[in-house]
Amino acid sequence: MEKNTKVNASLDILQRTAVRDNEQNINALAVLLKPDSEAIEDLFQRVDCPLKEAVDSSADKKYILSDHNREGDSYRSPWSNAYYPPIESTFKPSRQLRSLEEQANELFDSYRQLYYGKDAVSSVYFWNKGGGVNEGFAGCFLIKKDIDEGVKNDPGSRSQCGYWNSIHVVDVNILSGGKAKYELSTTVLLSIDLVCNAKDASCGTTKVNIGGSLTKQVEKVHPCPSDMSHIANIGVMIENSEIELRSNMDSLYIQKTREVIDGIRCDSGSKKKHGLMATVMGSGNGAQQNEIQAALMARFKQKS
Repeated sequence: MEKNTKVNASLDILQRTAVRDNEQNINALAVLLKPDSEAIEDLFQRVDCPLKEAVDSSADKKYILSDHNREGDSYRSPWSNAYYPPIESTFKPSRQLRSLEEQANELFDSYRQLYYGKDAVSSVYFWNKGGGVNEGFAGCFLIKKDIDEGVKNDPGSRSQCGYWNSIHVVDVNILSGGKAKYELSTTVLLSIDLVCNAKDASCGTTKVNIGGSLTKQVEKVHPCPSDMSHIANIGVMIENSEIELRSNMDSLYIQKTREVIDGIRCDSGSKKKHGLMATVMGSGNGAQQNEIQAALMARFKQKS
């Protein structure tokens, strides 16, 4: 089987499995693809796994772990520019690009707090493509937002857990005339487990899982009279992409799930579970489903 056929078959499988299980599933598929190392590398490059985080002990700040700041088993912190566990590495941005990276982290940290709250984590990583900033560079902007409101057993209570990951990878090419071309690829990973306990104990518990990913690619040419202009230009593109993807996520996953649930649920007066209804919704009633819809809409409502 050719490499492209193997990779496409693997991607087809991953599209039909839960996003939260991507890391486990892609590792299992990599075992099946052995010894075709090219197919394995291609698969890992084309699939995003849920983001993880660590703590930079020297700066006492959290940072995100990704392939863009990894060398071997160590990961570079954007706050101290050091690798953990410590290693001798030359895979670091140049002094000029590192200065730009530090400013980008400070600004993106403010963006993260305004849109996602204090409990979210953000990291920005830049790397040289050859020479200095004036010869172009690449980078990634990452946000990890976890949701964990705990499990409550009280009648009428609602609990939810899951995550929202934003992964923005940008390639910057310097053009003549004081302009630059920005190629931005944005991926959003979403997973939510929502549990609603019915006020009437005889109605049982309603459980819903929503998960998936969306990707958007944008190319823009902007003026860049200074190095800081790159951050401003990229920042606007990231904000616009996230706004559009949040809107699409709402209509694609939340609204579509509501339509499916409305089409398969039993009569609200029935206490018996049937087929797919029992698997997806338990024995919840219409009022509970309205609560679920309201909760999901509030959680990922586009910021005005």
